[in-house]
Amino acid sequence: MMTIKLKCRKGFLSRLVILFTIIITFYAKAQNAEAFNQIYTKTYLEISQKDFQKALTIADSLYTVSETPRFKAKSLMLSASLLQQSGEFKSAVEYALKAEKILEDTDDYVWKAKISGFLATQYRHLGLFDQSKKYIDETVEIIKNINDPRLVNQTSGFLMQEKAYYEIEQKNYKQSIQLVNEASRYFSLTRQENPFLSANNEQLLGLNYYHLGNYAKAMDYYQKALNKLNQMPDNFLKALVLNGMAKIYIEQKDPKRAKPLIDKAQQLAEESPYLSLKNEIYQSSQQYYALIKDIENLELSKHKQDSVKEKISSKTSAFINESYTNLKKDSEKNQKQSAQKSIIIILFLSVLTALIFYFLIYRRRQKQKFRKIEQILKELEQKNVSAPMESDETEQPDHQENEMISPDETEDTETEPQALMTAATEKKILGKLDRFEQTTLFTRSNVSLPYVAAYCSTNTKYLSYVVNTYKKKDFKNYINELRVKHIIHKLKNDSQYHKYKISSLAEEAGFSSQSKFAAAFRKVTDVSPSEFLDHLKSQHLN
Repeated sequence: MMTIKLKCRKGFLSRLVILFTIIITFYAKAQNAEAFNQIYTKTYLEISQKDFQKALTIADSLYTVSETPRFKAKSLMLSASLLQQSGEFKSAVEYALKAEKILEDTDDYVWKAKISGFLATQYRHLGLFDQSKKYIDETVEIIKNINDPRLVNQTSGFLMQEKAYYEIEQKNYKQSIQLVNEASRYFSLTRQENPFLSANNEQLLGLNYYHLGNYAKAMDYYQKALNKLNQMPDNFLKALVLNGMAKIYIEQKDPKRAKPLIDKAQQLAEESPYLSLKNEIYQSSQQYYALIKDIENLELSKHKQDSVKEKISSKTSAFINESYTNLKKDSEKNQKQSAQKSIIIILFLSVLTALIFYFLIYRRRQKQKFRKIEQILKELEQKNVSAPMESDETEQPDHQENEMISPDETEDTETEPQALMTAATEKKILGKLDRFEQTTLFTRSNVSLPYVAAYCSTNTKYLSYVVNTYKKKDFKNYINELRVKHIIHKLKNDSQYHKYKISSLAEEAGFSSQSKFAAAFRKVTDVSPSEFLDHLKSQHLN
């Protein structure tokens, strides 16, 4: 047990030393674009084919020591590319999305386009073609922001390659060939020879012509690609080219020429972590072993392919299921939030509409009320009403009847004309009433129909008839109107009255309560005493 623990510790310390050495080695180089690109290319094409874990460690180390968003994003994309080869689609996409986030607030449109193109590739591998197409379209839009013509051509070339792969998935091989030729044209415009990119295009053309059944042309392009790839370390693309050439010989029933090609391709596939590459090579191997009737190796290749397919399927299904689950959750959440927002908006609009409607009605009523107030004030001015005389003993009626009825409590209902009353009598009573209106006797709490009749030297029936006929109201409302207009006169001409409480104004006018005063005031003016007072105060301030 002690021996096992010591070995584990030594293994851990060994990995720690390797990691520390890598970080120290790459720190200075990670900040230099040319040195960074050399490490990136070597790790992706060479180291990853021999030691996948070491390649991932280098990628993580590059990210750790990178100081700028561009280098950090490139380091993440190196990890994403390696993880994609091993079938870790979920992690690959997560790294790419993290890189996308890092560059979000930058103007590094070149790498933004590369990341978007990478995501298009991943969704294409997963069979999510609508999502892949979305990222292709997004890449097209990003490229429009790149100013450097060389970088525009380079990025456009990558985009054409991705579109070509997309068309191959859709079995549109002729369309794919056109896109590959477009990619080659864009790469040539950069005036920078890149053997790997050229070989990739040749391999794509070979693949398309193979599917079209033009084996001579396919072999020609595969050979061109192989000539370029033989100048660099072995990599997954070389395995694909060898495999393509082997498949042509298999189709031509020429196992002798196919054998060295399939053997080499299988060797590279075994060394590579690239699951899709393994799946492709094992499929070709089965075709080769079936051709030479090698049942044992046929079964072995089939078993290997089934194992790879299971890994790809499990990782792909897990990613798709999680993506759809998250998409469904996001959709349900968005729908719920949208429904809640809709309800809130509807409620808000309903309340707002109601408030606006109420406000408009309120404003309309206020304007009507204020017009009525102004009309009353104008009438007072037109009549040139002076301040009423203070009552004295000489203004008392010659006699008072025993029954005293307060006009704010009951109404007189006697309205029939008196047959014996002459026009002269009516005129006399009206004259007396005009004089009565110039006094403040109507503010007394005990003023009544008999009291005023005595003041006018007539009887209650004659007075009631004159009031109803000429004042257009019964006795009670006649007295209440005089009281209200008396208070209006005071409020208009003496600002000291603005300080009075409503109860004090009611008492001043002769009402027995504030509520009766308010009711009478509203009946005469259509507004409450407080509204009238506020209006006068505002006019006074202006």
